[in-house]
Amino acid sequence: MSQIILHHYPESPFSEKVRLLLGYKNQAYDAVTIPIIMPKPYLMPLTGGYRKTPVMQIGADIYCDSALICQLIDHLFPENSIYPVSSSASDIALANWTDTFFFRVSVAVAFQPRALVNNALFADEAAASAFMADRAQLSAGSTQLSMDFETALVYFHGHMKRLDNQLEASAFVGGQNPTIVDFSTYHCCWFIHNNEAIRDTLAPYGHVAAWMEVMASFGQGELTEIQGQTAVDIAREATPSSDSKAASNQFDGINVGDEVEVMPIDYGFQPVRGTLQLSSLEELVVRRVDQEAGELAVHFPRLGFQISSVPD
Repeated sequence: MSQIILHHYPESPFSEKVRLLLGYKNQAYDAVTIPIIMPKPYLMPLTGGYRKTPVMQIGADIYCDSALICQLIDHLFPENSIYPVSSSASDIALANWTDTFFFRVSVAVAFQPRALVNNALFADEAAASAFMADRAQLSAGSTQLSMDFETALVYFHGHMKRLDNQLEASAFVGGQNPTIVDFSTYHCCWFIHNNEAIRDTLAPYGHVAAWMEVMASFGQGELTEIQGQTAVDIAREATPSSDSKAASNQFDGINVGDEVEVMPIDYGFQPVRGTLQLSSLEELVVRRVDQEAGELAVHFPRLGFQISSVPD
């Protein structure tokens, strides 16, 4: 197997979820630090337009969305699985709620006025304007990242109180061993905790704090920084996976070999176009060719994404 390459940036909460899982699995990997805002000149050739963070690369196979990335990591390194069969359906459903609705809550709390006082990005007017314009473009046509701060704060404390009570009775959110729910919940809490100006938001929740210390102790694995151009070169010189499966064409009427577009259902409506290589209830794979990166297989989870045919 080719080396894992994680395309991320340090402040990205969903990247923190993946970094932490790689630490839990005690894995070494390469990493490319990508820009926080567009343009992303070494990422776009790989994804074909998908611009959310993080993205994981193995040779010429490109994996989009942290949910799919975490499932792949657990599949590649199955010891101490975070997807126990006995609770996999409920764990994946709860992790999805946490990564969507509760993340939206956490974003509103993380970007409250008090949080921005000592934020270097927002201290620079030009940089702040560029960031806001970029995020407006990312969320264009969607309401899935916006929430009133006062409303979000009540939701945040309600969930934290229940979580604190639960963690008094068990070592992890999922019981006595960590599951994907722990990693999804951690990155939302980390987003708040990582900002010293609002860290006191978590102060009332001692059991959550103790759990966060245990989670953080997993580390981030053995990370080696590489350049973006190196990652593109690796993709160009590799051969993408070739598995094909058409298990779900009965639902969407799209067959392997059709020209399609795939994009998220919540925000980030920048479609990736290519030839459908794999279509199942769990995963979508689009085969595409890029002038710089060569032939690629771009992978998406089925949950949270939509697929449509491209008219002839």
